Amino acid sequence: MKKKYILGFFALGITSLLSAQITANAYLNRAPSIPDKVCQFSGAQQDAFTTSVKELSAVIDEDAENRKKEVSEYADSHQAEMEAGVMRNSGLSQSDIKKAKNGKELSKAEQMELANKMVQQNSNMSLDEAKNLGKMNKAGQESWAQGYASEQMAMAQSGSGQNQGANQAGKNLYELVAEQTDLRNQLTTRENSLRQKYITLDQEAQSEKALLEKELQPLRDELNKINDGEGSTQADVNHAKAVISQIHQRQDRYCEKFTPRLIDFLEQYKANTEAAIPDYDRLEDIQAQVTAAQTNTKPITVGKGLFSIQAVGQYLGFLAEASRYKLYQPEK
Repeated sequence: MKKKYILGFFALGITSLLSAQITANAYLNRAPSIPDKVCQFSGAQQDAFTTSVKELSAVIDEDAENRKKEVSEYADSHQAEMEAGVMRNSGLSQSDIKKAKNGKELSKAEQMELANKMVQQNSNMSLDEAKNLGKMNKAGQESWAQGYASEQMAMAQSGSGQNQGANQAGKNLYELVAEQTDLRNQLTTRENSLRQKYITLDQEAQSEKALLEKELQPLRDELNKINDGEGSTQADVNHAKAVISQIHQRQDRYCEKFTPRLIDFLEQYKANTEAAIPDYDRLEDIQAQVTAAQTNTKPITVGKGLFSIQAVGQYLGFLAEASRYKLYQPEK
């Protein structure tokens, strides 16, 4: 088996764990305040607000890319060490490891034998059993997973003698993964709940906007018939202003109906983002520990904070839409 296939078992565990530079809280504090009078914004105010949000978003995006690059370079420079750690955790003998490193010389049968050893070492079941698991229906897989998790936890809790160290390591890893799963579920649940509020609001707003456009069409037709070119009179100018005023009044009522709900959503989303920053940072820390355990190396310390600054970036994406329901831009 080529080493790239062995490392493949653990590749998903290596994520962007980046050094603390500007913190998520600092970025959140730099964000423009949520406006409370969007519908009264002048064109200049609307442009200035949107530009400010997008400029900060661009800074965060660049920061995130730099942190990803930093950890990628770290991983590249420690690749040999991590590969060696994966091999040590694989449960293979030195002879097997040498064979794995020289995968081109292995027959298909030898590759399968090494794969079977690794699966048995790390999951306490044979490769054939793993294949059968894949053929189970969802209910069967869930039932097996519950039983397997209970078995592994019991083994870790009751470990003794020469296996005590390995059992303790397994217990620690199990607890980390359990905490990781719980945190991810909590964050996803809260975020999905807020996003659903936004989706519901916007669907209602877009439906009413379509009705409003039908209502405004006669006024737009009237406006288009007014002479605003050569030969136009003051009466034409006054007539056009009156029609435009009617259009804007209806658009203002639309804005005043939906924008307060959007502002309320933004306030909730910001509060949730701020409260979730420690959870994102903890999730990132757990991932570093899990990766270290899987590769038998020290946790990556070149950087942290990616998860939380990306969460702030998502908030800014919504904040940039604060004037979404203002349907016209007044003169600057």
